[in-house]
Amino acid sequence: MDGKAPAGYPVYGGYSVPVPAREQKSTLIAGACSTLLPGLGQVYNGQTAKGFALFIATCVGLVILLIPGLIVWLYAMYDAHKTAGKMNTGEIPFCEMRMLHVVLFVVFAIAVVVIGLVLIYVMVVEPMMSQFSSLDTGNFNQLLNTGGAF
Repeated sequence: MDGKAPAGYPVYGGYSVPVPAREQKSTLIAGACSTLLPGLGQVYNGQTAKGFALFIATCVGLVILLIPGLIVWLYAMYDAHKTAGKMNTGEIPFCEMRMLHVVLFVVFAIAVVVIGLVLIYVMVVEPMMSQFSSLDTGNFNQLLNTGGAF
């Protein structure tokens, strides 16, 4: 024993103290989280603001046109996977995941989806159902006279 600490063990007061290994991010979990909910993988990676931004951008893209929303969603999956890998190799600073942020993100996402579904029902389904209920059974003349428009 020459008094030197093994590699990875700093010396404090003449004694070597083991350094706890840093937790690694799972690239599979990060990608899967963003597959289920766009932005959730970023929240798992500790990038909460980026996760919320990607979720909102995906929702807006899906509402405007389907393709932009899908592109943002695919980017969220790719970014979550790559960022977790870069954090593990030390290319970018490691960010801790906060469970409170994950829970708040999921609650926010569920609320946005529920509100969106309610709006679709009120603005699209309900008016269509009222148009169909105003028709007499078996009487399609009224539908033909309106030109089939709702």
